[in-house]
Amino acid sequence: MFAELLKHPRALAFSVLLHVVIIGLMVFNLKFVDKPSNITAGQVAKTVKAEVVDQQQLEDREKQKRLEEERIKEAERKKLEAKKLEQKKKREAEQRRKDEAKKKAELKRKKEAEEKRKAEEKLKAEQKRKADAKRKADEKLKAEQKRKADEKRKADEKRKAEEKRKAEEKRIAEEKRKAEEKRIAEEKRKAEEKRIAEEKRKAEEKRIAEEKRKAEEAEKRRLAEEEERRKAELKAKLQAEENQRRLNSLREAYKLAILQKVKRNWIRPAGSENIPECWIRVRQGPGGIILDVTFGACKGSTGAYRSSIENAVYKADPLPEPGDPALFEPELNFNFKPE
Repeated sequence: MFAELLKHPRALAFSVLLHVVIIGLMVFNLKFVDKPSNITAGQVAKTVKAEVVDQQQLEDREKQKRLEEERIKEAERKKLEAKKLEQKKKREAEQRRKDEAKKKAELKRKKEAEEKRKAEEKLKAEQKRKADAKRKADEKLKAEQKRKADEKRKADEKRKAEEKRKAEEKRIAEEKRKAEEKRIAEEKRKAEEKRIAEEKRKAEEKRIAEEKRKAEEAEKRRLAEEEERRKAELKAKLQAEENQRRLNSLREAYKLAILQKVKRNWIRPAGSENIPECWIRVRQGPGGIILDVTFGACKGSTGAYRSSIENAVYKADPLPEPGDPALFEPELNFNFKPE
């Protein structure tokens, strides 16, 4: 009994609570109410036992209710499964019916096709028989027509063969004539082509020879001109070098003549022991006319020494003219060194 109650903790808790309340009430009543003389311990025990029995009945009803609900659910589940099975059977039956109908329709279609094929074969056989009869009649007629046509054809062929033979003989003769004419014309054409080709060849050779000759002459002229130009350049170079040498020689002679003329006119100043070198710049005009005399570097010189040089330059006026007018310089620079 107790094990059964443990399976239902809520019912057990409710039962215990109920007993606690009842016991509390009993205790409370014992404190404030006089104890009836007719209540015994056995009666209390009976009351508690009756309450336990009522609780057990309540749990049994709950259990019975759950079992009934489960039975109803199981019945509904089986009913649903039976319904699904019924629907499946109906679908399968419907599919079998459709398959059967399709099979019957296919058999009917095949039967009708077979009957149609047999009817068509019968019709074709009849048509073939008629066609064969007509073909044989036509063949007989054609054979007769062919025989007559062959006889006519042979006669025509004989006639045509004779005509063809004569035409062939005529054609051969005509072809021989044309071939001969063609041969003669071809020989003439080839001879003409050969003549033209020979003339072209000679003209080409002549042209090539002429071009070669012109090219050789042009090359000779170019080489000759190149040689002349080279000789002229060499001559000009030699002439320029010769002119340069001559001008250099004349320039040196020109400067030397000026320097010597100045030195000839120079008078050593009295008491002048130190005679240093002095660079002199002389500006001259046409004909060697002296326009101005200035000094450049003249380290260690005295005023008297520079005056003596300046006087010597002016006394040299007019200065000697160069051997070549191209050497004339408006401004001369030279180093005066009496020694």
